[in-house]
Amino acid sequence: MNGTATRVFERPARIDPSMNEKEMQRSKDPVQVRVPTRIDLAGGTVDIWPLYLFHPGAVTVNAAVDLWAELRATPLRQKGVLVHEADGRVFRHTPAMGQRKQGLNLYTVALDHLPTQGGLSLEVTCRAPHGSGLGGSSSLLVGLCAALLRLRGQPVVRKRLLELVRDLETRLLGVPAGTQDFYAALWGGVQAIRWEPGAPLREVLRIETAELEKRILLLYTGKSRHSGTNNWQIFRNHLDGDKRVRIHLEQIASAARGVREALLRRDFEEVGRWMAEEARARKRLSPGIMTPEIHSLESAMARHGAAAVKVCGAGGGGCVVVYGRPDQKNDLGRLATQEGFTVLPFHIVLGGLQFRAGLRREVRGADA
Repeated sequence: MNGTATRVFERPARIDPSMNEKEMQRSKDPVQVRVPTRIDLAGGTVDIWPLYLFHPGAVTVNAAVDLWAELRATPLRQKGVLVHEADGRVFRHTPAMGQRKQGLNLYTVALDHLPTQGGLSLEVTCRAPHGSGLGGSSSLLVGLCAALLRLRGQPVVRKRLLELVRDLETRLLGVPAGTQDFYAALWGGVQAIRWEPGAPLREVLRIETAELEKRILLLYTGKSRHSGTNNWQIFRNHLDGDKRVRIHLEQIASAARGVREALLRRDFEEVGRWMAEEARARKRLSPGIMTPEIHSLESAMARHGAAAVKVCGAGGGGCVVVYGRPDQKNDLGRLATQEGFTVLPFHIVLGGLQFRAGLRREVRGADA
């Protein structure tokens, strides 16, 4: 069965941000939302505008996974926002925070743009480790903005929400943000995003997700990383005319097309070969993505027959994907544990952004 492609974006109307803890009294019912994270199989970095315009046919392939980002927003009568994270950290947000350049974080950029009447208590968890390269912060931003829109009585439309969170993340990072994370967060599934001028094409790759799951080993290095730093250096060098960067990004784009085509043919061995090619091109592009620990893991996995070892996201830490035969997965997992890595169990999920109840009523554009 061939994949299907749908055009994703019409120009959205601007969302108007002008709407206006001691007692901790609720003023409305809480809003609960959960959002998948993602494993990028191939084609990262070329998802940043305008880099993909310089590489015709550029594509990114990823899979949404159940390492959920979850958020519960409880309205309060008194102004001010308290953020409770799963690790016990508590942040307080006030309207004045957005006026300062220092101290900006994911919560302030969203709350300054989408303020609520009264106060708010936010309880936040994410199963993807912090700095894992699985798009956890992007998924949290999607969930937060969706919850704020719901509390403000505004519709949650995926097409519009994607452009909003892309711009807010760029504001937060201080450098251009890629958008592949948001496609997985909003729509879920295994997908190829084809970066065409004017409007990207989201292509749903209708494959047996279990076939991918039993070939992919997801590992955590135990060290977080920051995607903006690596990507900004690549972005700047490309625009400055660095031919080496242009060549390696073209190789990454070509390998991603190979992954897409192999998935459409259900040739899962070929998927591994193209993932390995993408990983080699990425190492040439940015050698810093490979820590000594990841180098050691790569060598050990190659000796035991793995087809590919690929860093997730911008690399330099975070998570690593190992791709191999189904009959190898348990042995490779034990080997990775001996190397000091943590195996993260996961399943691919076919849906994106979800409210706790009434998803079809609350989130528009489910098929867009």
